[in-house]
Amino acid sequence: MSSVKSQKLSTLDHIFSILSDKKTLLDFAFVLHFPGSPNINALEAGAQSATSKFPISNSFLYRQRWEHIHTYNNQLDVTSEDLALERFMNTPFGLRVEAPFRQLILLKPDAHVLVTRFHHAAADGLSAAMWLSHQIQVARGETQPVKTPGRSNVPILKVMSPSVWRSKFSYSAPSSPLRTCTNTGSNRRNWQSIIFEATGLKEHCRKAGGFSYNDLLAVCALQVLIAWNELHKDSSHVGLWVPINIRQRSNVGFGNGTSRIRIYPRYERQSSFVEKAREIRRQVRWCTANGEWVVPNLSSLQKIPTWLSAPLINTYLASRYVDMGTAVFSHADSLAGGVGEGLQIADRIECIGLLQKRQRLAINGTTHHGQTCLTFTYDSGMFCADAIKQLCELFQRQIESARRELSDAWSL
Repeated sequence: MSSVKSQKLSTLDHIFSILSDKKTLLDFAFVLHFPGSPNINALEAGAQSATSKFPISNSFLYRQRWEHIHTYNNQLDVTSEDLALERFMNTPFGLRVEAPFRQLILLKPDAHVLVTRFHHAAADGLSAAMWLSHQIQVARGETQPVKTPGRSNVPILKVMSPSVWRSKFSYSAPSSPLRTCTNTGSNRRNWQSIIFEATGLKEHCRKAGGFSYNDLLAVCALQVLIAWNELHKDSSHVGLWVPINIRQRSNVGFGNGTSRIRIYPRYERQSSFVEKAREIRRQVRWCTANGEWVVPNLSSLQKIPTWLSAPLINTYLASRYVDMGTAVFSHADSLAGGVGEGLQIADRIECIGLLQKRQRLAINGTTHHGQTCLTFTYDSGMFCADAIKQLCELFQRQIESARRELSDAWSL
């Protein structure tokens, strides 16, 4: 028997566990592409070690605590069928009866893909990178396996008082929703990815100064949302829901250490990409400095039974006064650095996003080995594949326009 103690849910864990049900996919997935055939036994051993190193990943939800599972099923699902991957990605978690992660290996000719789902009640993107990096390093014999589950090292989050609950750049009403093909959600997700060269574009951003590559990608995302809604005669008052890491020590702690800020296209239409990106950077700095990311202390909520608190939270989030953004946007520029060192051997990294009830499109990106991969995750009942293809093409046009502008202005 393990001596691992149970772990009380944090406020973020509690909220996501409440929102999780049989119809909601509140998890995300890292999709790692590798050359050659997989060493399945080594990957299974690495996964077992990772669950010992990070015990919450092998726990189930009991009342308002994570309780460690004393046995571990280390058998990976293996398939060569894309339909099996779709089924794998669309089966909701049952947090009260199973661990909050799942893995599948998709076999390809001369390659394989490792797909790992993490429920957001238990982990965020940084935690997922820690977990996968350890698994791969153990599988490759680069680090010793952890055999005995240890103490849960959960994130310690930043606090700020006083703080603001909305950005000064926000609209008087919440961001406009993205025009969808239908109004009926399916609670099933699908995804499409685009890949483009990043090294030259990042260098041009550095030369221009006053903004980051991430800010430029956010501008492109906002411009795509505006163009899409205007194409369908809808409102251009769009906004992005942007996850941010709020750990006191940025790379320490396995769990959900992610809050959010919201950003808006508060720039002139005719502005250059540089001017737009600098405006985004101004918003990010203001929201960060003024605490829009602060997670409220909901300790009183945790004293209420889940059957009563769940309707309260769902009603609040469904309110027309709560700005959930037009779409989710995130981008990790150095996922395979530091805590994710073991991910360096992957050829490509994709991130399939989670979908909340009012967020039917998520744009999640990673830059790896000089290429950016952006994945558009969507509710397949509200968007058809052709619509998402058009959104991907709109984004690629924005990137090429930004590349031409910055190249002309900052080339040697």
